[in-house]
Amino acid sequence: MEDGVIYSHSVDAFVQRVLLRHGLLSLELDKQLKALGFDASRPAEVKLNVWVAAVRLVAKHAQPTANEADALEWVGREMVRGYADGLVGKSLFILLRMMGPRRALLRIAANYKTADSVTSVTPVERSASAIDLEFNSDFGVPTYVKGVLLESLLLLRAQKPEVTFSALPSGAMLFSTSWA
Repeated sequence: MEDGVIYSHSVDAFVQRVLLRHGLLSLELDKQLKALGFDASRPAEVKLNVWVAAVRLVAKHAQPTANEADALEWVGREMVRGYADGLVGKSLFILLRMMGPRRALLRIAANYKTADSVTSVTPVERSASAIDLEFNSDFGVPTYVKGVLLESLLLLRAQKPEVTFSALPSGAMLFSTSWA
């Protein structure tokens, strides 16, 4: 897995918008997260491998009867839902809705640069309602990324949003988004 870090404000958002919002932070889960190097009581910058392990662990705890892919998608969607419920998120999504899904997705690379030190996204417009997003990697959690993108499209009021993904020969991941 690539070297890099997830910035502290992204870690804090994960704690606030997923763990605390859904009452998931039991003593046992907190102990397991700390064993990974993830301290939910003091959100700070974490290494990418710690982040991925924490997201996987939380997905397992949050959706114990779901398969890992569905549980990871749920966590990704909840990150966006929680963000959109906050003051800054509400304001941002009002602005993004005015821009529309197309323009919002075309500027997604800038959003990811503020979350971590490793994610690189290149958008390619296929049509007015279809954009491919080439991520340098999915870091082993593609359905988490799918959840983030799908929920974003729903909050942007895109009709019938779809997100699919596939690996590219370069090791990058292609997330194809479309809507009616």
